[in-house]
Amino acid sequence: RLPAPLKRLFIMGNSGLTSLECLSGEHPPSLESLWLERCSTLASLPNEPQVYRSLWSLEIRGCPAIKKLPRCLQQQLGSIKRKWLDARYEVTEFKPLKPKTWKEIPRLVRERRQACRS
Repeated sequence: RLPAPLKRLFIMGNSGLTSLECLSGEHPPSLESLWLERCSTLASLPNEPQVYRSLWSLEIRGCPAIKKLPRCLQQQLGSIKRKWLDARYEVTEFKPLKPKTWKEIPRLVRERRQACRS
């Protein structure tokens, strides 16, 4: 059980957690910061838009079991002010651009980061 209202959730170096489904449904959305770092077994995040509605800061690094961000979180990425994501998650932001080769992706990531900073 998580306290309500939960504004910030930082999970670092956890190797036993497999899901964050506990963020779904129970409370009104209030999560502003979500930081996940070196969570080797964390494989799923909630796929409910209300969980991410208030989110302005997101960090996901070193979480190899998360193969793909939930669709509703992918759709929110543009409105999240502060993001620090492993490059494989940022690739989902470039779907409309359709890079012709994987070699283009690092350049697209750099350009997107520069655009977000300005």
